[in-house]
Amino acid sequence: MKLTKAGALLALTLIVTVATGCSASVSGDKAGARAGGPLVLRMASIPYSPIDAPPVAYFIRRVRVLSGGSVQIKVINHWSQYAPDAEAQVVRTVANGTVDLGWAGSRVFDTMRVPAFQALSAPMLIDSYPLESGVLRSALPARMLAGLRTVHVTGLAILGDALRRPFAVRRPLLAPADWRGLFIGTYRSGVQEQAMRALGATPVVVFGPYRTHDLATGQIQGFELDMQRYVHLGLVASARYVTANVTLWPQFDVLFANPARLASITAQQLAWIRQAAQEAAANSVSLAASQDRSSIRQACAMRARFETATPADLTAMHRSLIAVYHNLENDPQTSAFIRQIQQLKKATSPGPALAIPAGCAVMH
Repeated sequence: MKLTKAGALLALTLIVTVATGCSASVSGDKAGARAGGPLVLRMASIPYSPIDAPPVAYFIRRVRVLSGGSVQIKVINHWSQYAPDAEAQVVRTVANGTVDLGWAGSRVFDTMRVPAFQALSAPMLIDSYPLESGVLRSALPARMLAGLRTVHVTGLAILGDALRRPFAVRRPLLAPADWRGLFIGTYRSGVQEQAMRALGATPVVVFGPYRTHDLATGQIQGFELDMQRYVHLGLVASARYVTANVTLWPQFDVLFANPARLASITAQQLAWIRQAAQEAAANSVSLAASQDRSSIRQACAMRARFETATPADLTAMHRSLIAVYHNLENDPQTSAFIRQIQQLKKATSPGPALAIPAGCAVMH
């Protein structure tokens, strides 16, 4: 088979990444501490750096600060090398004790028979940072984290992250008719993939360099992502169209640990870790919102086009997604969580609309 220039670049990227990730994953003392030295806990992470997930990076810093450097987290990046099931692999590798800590998007757990987090991915439900913050302040996170017992990890916190929107190559995704027939890049998630199919698109589980490759070769015509990663990963030139007033769902980062590893450390060390997780959760939404604002300005400078769906477009999208909600409500716990979020939504101001610089927004 002939290897294209883009394919060769992708192969080279992955070879370098695999070499880096593998060497990191086997280095160090599995016990996590040298005699007289700090306790070092190893964390599996999919991105190339924790900077790609500011709330997770905040947690890592707070562990070091609270402990005065006596507890440190060593991040092993590129875990599973952007495989479609990379997030599930992180969960499993923490469960079996290969590493001590991990984080994954809440979206992936419904593919692992953990339905507790499904309500967080209900399409177009959590559509503002004030609502996201309200959900994190409620009793929902503790109840959701309890579901992690079935996959043999201990939940530490749910961290709010950026709101995710539709991005497209050829035209803005404003109504279901715009989605129809397209292949859209996403992460593995039962709910999110159902939503894309309901809108008429075919979901393709592809991210990292694979997303970049598939955009360049036309194998996908759009993707769901947040503004910070959209800019940081250099995707603006490939997909200029952003639907400004459609939030598909937020990203939520779930922190978890190996239960046996937590049981092996001192009560004080565990207290520092739990405090850092609580502080990260409390500050996570403000971190994400701040990143959103700065990223919008950068995207506009890079000639992104922010398009606005009409009320009729939004009504059509909600109508197309009714079947997804019917499926979600088949699970009693998920149905109850959705109702609680809907009640919070009614009582929560959505806050100001996106501040799009002049000349960057297109109204319909």
